[in-house]
Amino acid sequence: FIMAKQVEQLEKEKKELQERLKNQEKKIDYFERAKRLEEIPLIKTAYEEQRVHDMELWEQQEEERITTLQLEREKALEHKNRLSRMLEDRDLFEARLKASRRTVYEDKLKQFQERLAEERRNRLEERKKQRKEERRITYYKEKEEEEQRLREEQLLK
Repeated sequence: FIMAKQVEQLEKEKKELQERLKNQEKKIDYFERAKRLEEIPLIKTAYEEQRVHDMELWEQQEEERITTLQLEREKALEHKNRLSRMLEDRDLFEARLKASRRTVYEDKLKQFQERLAEERRNRLEERKKQRKEERRITYYKEKEEEEQRLREEQLLK
């Protein structure tokens, strides 16, 4: 009987503990939901403030970028104007340089053409000699063969 009472007492305590945990869980859920409902408007306002701040920062950076680009353009124009005074000198220098290089090129081309013509003449002369020699050799060969043929014919007769 005492054991049954003790077991019953333990089960009763266990149920009470579970009930307390369940109630505590409900309270925590309620507080979390309430906290989130309170935080949502605060988060939205913080987001809006951040968005406005970011927009202002972007506009400021864009203005700075535009002013630096304008300054760079003005400097580039000044540089161009300053260098444009040297344009005639540059053109004159280029013309002289091109003329001197053209004369060097033409001289080298003329030398090359002369060497080419001389080499052609030499090769043609060599080929003429070679052909003349070949014709002479073939002539003597044919003459010798003819003589050999005639000798063979006479021997046959």
